[in-house]
Amino acid sequence: MEKEFDVIVIGAGISGLTAAALLAKRGLSVAVLERNIQPGGSCSAFRRNGFTFDLGAAMLFGFGERGYNPHRFVMNEIEEALDVYCHEAMYRLHFGDHKVIFWPEKEHFFAELHRLFPNSIGDLEQLYRHLEELYDAIITSNSAFLSPTETPQRELLANLLKHPLSQFRLLRLLRKSAKDLMHRWVKDPAICRFFNKLTSTYTYTTIDETPALLVATMFVENHVGRSYYPAGSPMMLAAKLEKAIEKFGGVMRYEETVTRILVADGRASGVETASGNRIMARDIIFSGTVWNLYRQLLPREIMPKGLLEKVEALIPTFPSSVLVGVVDASAVPPDAHPVEMFVGNPDAIDESDVTLYLSSIEDPSLTQPGAHVFMLVGPSATPWPSPWSEDYQSRTYREMKDAETERMLALVERYFPGFRTGVHFSELGSPATVERYLLKNWGAVAGPKQCMGQELLHRQPATTFLPGLFACGESTVMGTGTPAVTISGISAADVVLRSRGMPEYRNRPAKKQYVRIIPRGERGNLPRSPVFYPAALCQWCEGAPCARVCPAGIDIRGILRRLEADNIEGARKRLQETSVSPSACAHCEGRPCLVACTRNGFDNAPVPIPNLLIASETAL
Repeated sequence: MEKEFDVIVIGAGISGLTAAALLAKRGLSVAVLERNIQPGGSCSAFRRNGFTFDLGAAMLFGFGERGYNPHRFVMNEIEEALDVYCHEAMYRLHFGDHKVIFWPEKEHFFAELHRLFPNSIGDLEQLYRHLEELYDAIITSNSAFLSPTETPQRELLANLLKHPLSQFRLLRLLRKSAKDLMHRWVKDPAICRFFNKLTSTYTYTTIDETPALLVATMFVENHVGRSYYPAGSPMMLAAKLEKAIEKFGGVMRYEETVTRILVADGRASGVETASGNRIMARDIIFSGTVWNLYRQLLPREIMPKGLLEKVEALIPTFPSSVLVGVVDASAVPPDAHPVEMFVGNPDAIDESDVTLYLSSIEDPSLTQPGAHVFMLVGPSATPWPSPWSEDYQSRTYREMKDAETERMLALVERYFPGFRTGVHFSELGSPATVERYLLKNWGAVAGPKQCMGQELLHRQPATTFLPGLFACGESTVMGTGTPAVTISGISAADVVLRSRGMPEYRNRPAKKQYVRIIPRGERGNLPRSPVFYPAALCQWCEGAPCARVCPAGIDIRGILRRLEADNIEGARKRLQETSVSPSACAHCEGRPCLVACTRNGFDNAPVPIPNLLIASETAL
């Protein structure tokens, strides 16, 4: 591996990948260092026995042709095609004895609300009209996908002069909560309780805590830009960003844990990794949590007074458990939506709330005939052991996980009778698991709460106190959600480019649209050549038994994952990096990778690894 780059990006979550792809496109030498075996972070997936399971993000915004669409913007900029499913409805909410479907068509949505609040529908319509005006002021009047802290003063001034009324209205909202905003239009306490649950599903905050500026985007975006699911799992979004990074000459390095950010002459100068590497760069972008950045990676003696105390005082979102599994299709109601939200307590955010994702309703590539894959996500009040303690993976810990699994399945059973008995397989990611694999402190899946007092301008901007060190991700200004962290990645890329006097990224009419919306049931994001279709049979095994027995030391897992995402160039480069000989597979005796392939254990046939590797050598 090269030891010096223009930019090092720490972490291959969506924000870090976005920043890296945009910088690589501008011609900078970029290295992305990721401690896990594949990209994506929460926007990733894993496989077991032919089933694909989401790790976190499973309802994504930002792909529409209108509205809040940073994902579409980035795909157009890096010129990478991505197939997505557009949800017929954002989700169905089970609220007490009522079911509310969040249709994108406002007349259908208001008809749902009318059944719930027959005497207040006029108030709700007034509220939404006001929210739409705010949405136009926040989204339509701003042409740049930049966080406000990174928008140049001249652009802020130009926007103010162009839309003075809208901008002054926004300034008035800076100190107001969602409750303050709603109080003008809504008096019914039952409606406040209802919206309390809605804000909690978006930002893990109540209406008292949620900033008013966020409400307009949260509640209106479904009716303008809609919600989506990437074909093949959200991992495909990460894989397309990885493809762009490698296409533009960037380097991806997995299982490379950064332990320290190096400082020289008063600025960030590189990183040190657990493997002993010292890798240098003029600029460093950190895409993890502020807690991990300031607690672990920087020397405390160089930090400004009070910074660490301020970071330690940040309130995290609730710890969450994530349960994935396979359920018999007959145990899922025929009218089920890909996203079902169950509210156990209408008056508070607690662990009786759970969200069920059934992504295989739309995407057949995730499952096998007669079954659905599911993911359950919900707050957990259990005091879990630290993933770095001796108690982690103890017998007591395993018993806690079993109890949490049964608790979460019982919540679904209340609404979908027979669901529990239809489950064939399940695996729980406790808050400790979330912290261990995703480095989300205490299992807080959305980082610091996006609540009053630590929202927007009170959060970490893209620039830090240390020259040459930048930040992106859910701890930064834009907060949680894949569109928000994507904007944070764009912002980080732009401030790096700005510091070098290079052209920045701004929203502009695209010559070609690279996001394609496909119908439910159609398979998407397939490689251009059918020769590489079998790469999707790879299970991305954590231990990579095929690679362990390969005489040439080929990164089989990493290469097949790239081939599946049509990253032929990246796969070929990786093959050349790890292979003793370019034609190693053609001359390999016994082909031990086929014997070691885990697919033998459930499909009686291995992935055709040698054929795929040989084809990748000659594909370009």
